[in-house]
Amino acid sequence: MKPLLFFFAFTVNNLYLHSQSIDYNKINNWEDICFCSMNNAFHPYTIVNADNNWQLLLAMKNGLTLAELDSLKIPYTRSQWLLLRSQHLIERNQDIYKTSIPILDKEQTVALRQQSQQAAKFVVSEIEEECKELVAFLSKNNRSQNAFSILFSYVVDGLIWDRFEQDGIIKERISVDGIWSGNYWFLTPKRTFSCGTNSFAMGGKYTFKLNWSELEKLTNKMPELDEFLQSLDNEDKITDKKIIDKFSPFGFFDKNSNLTIPVIDERESNDLRLISNKITDKILSAFVKTVDIDTLKTLYKFRDNSETVLIFYHEMMWDIIDLLLDKKIIQLPVIFKSPENAKMTDVADLCFITIE
Repeated sequence: MKPLLFFFAFTVNNLYLHSQSIDYNKINNWEDICFCSMNNAFHPYTIVNADNNWQLLLAMKNGLTLAELDSLKIPYTRSQWLLLRSQHLIERNQDIYKTSIPILDKEQTVALRQQSQQAAKFVVSEIEEECKELVAFLSKNNRSQNAFSILFSYVVDGLIWDRFEQDGIIKERISVDGIWSGNYWFLTPKRTFSCGTNSFAMGGKYTFKLNWSELEKLTNKMPELDEFLQSLDNEDKITDKKIIDKFSPFGFFDKNSNLTIPVIDERESNDLRLISNKITDKILSAFVKTVDIDTLKTLYKFRDNSETVLIFYHEMMWDIIDLLLDKKIIQLPVIFKSPENAKMTDVADLCFITIE
């Protein structure tokens, strides 16, 4: 990790000169990430974004006494204060009140991302062949377009989190009613591209996964999935012509009414599952080898090792994807790359099914 630490020391002073280009008081200039469990609680962003709570949390980023806070002339009410305390967004250490969630300003964010990029280069060198194997397997089934979404949603932002939890590298999220639980943080500037994953299930063994991005709107036109999933749960296939006709415009079925989107059966050792697990194992191994968690925790004043891993890997996973795109091992789906030129059938490129 020493080269990364030297790199941090070299860049941070230059970045400081440009820090004024971001208005920190505007919450829309910040990226917020929640690795959280809600359980009937408000999402923490709802609370942070209410009234002038963001201004209060930003002011207490490094800790203040109440007298010091009052001297800033930031208006707040007692009920605001109690809400922020009760929702674990402010913590007290003797007479010092401090924001309990990490808020990384521009200098910290850019430095952290430069470190994550360096770590990602090593990870990609370890998984490159397996990623090519994944693409080759999907190509045999005429679904190479799904490589991005499966690699991102199923592996890099999916299986790896389960492994982190199973191996005790990150803490399990346990929520009680009315209080969110887990980790929540802010950093700036926002990345130019981001995407996420929505999961849909009817309580059976089939789960439908949709990789989405705010850049596109076509997935919003997709019908409700209840009948689709219910049919799979009941029959392990879809034969109802009404369902087939409803989803065929989105590329789910071929002209012979066969389901085209990839299915990953997690109950058996099929090729897609095995390749995905192989990539996950290598990412985890490379991460442990190359990332100095204790040093990162100290540098950025993170709460514990679990929070450090969550925040650092969340940045690193985007760098892994970027590097794989740069190397042309995977391609950005048309629906993300050029939303204005995307066709309805391109929606299938973002979808896959898991069987548990």
